[in-house]
Amino acid sequence: MAAAFFRVVVEGDSMLPTLEPGDRLVVLRSGHRHRLQPGDLVTVRDPREDGPGRVLVKRIADLDRSEAEVIGDNPDASTDSRSFGRVPLASVTGRVLYRYAPAQRAGRVR
Repeated sequence: MAAAFFRVVVEGDSMLPTLEPGDRLVVLRSGHRHRLQPGDLVTVRDPREDGPGRVLVKRIADLDRSEAEVIGDNPDASTDSRSFGRVPLASVTGRVLYRYAPAQRAGRVR
């Protein structure tokens, strides 16, 4: 059985100012006691790649029973649903809960 949590390191500027490159995040794996809602920060498999590959950190802008629109907080630096379309909910791998590093930015992520 997979652990309920995993870690992600932020790369790139797509989630500025909420997340900065180098931020380290704790993510609650999908299917573990949570329902996704618009506004949630999530990890999602990059729909431009086959297989498990790259994971993106984005914000849910809208969702229905089977798909989500995911966007970056910094639209000028973000590749997201505005370019690749809505993603299947099955592609969402987890919900971001907490930034544990760097220490001066540690805390719950909203």
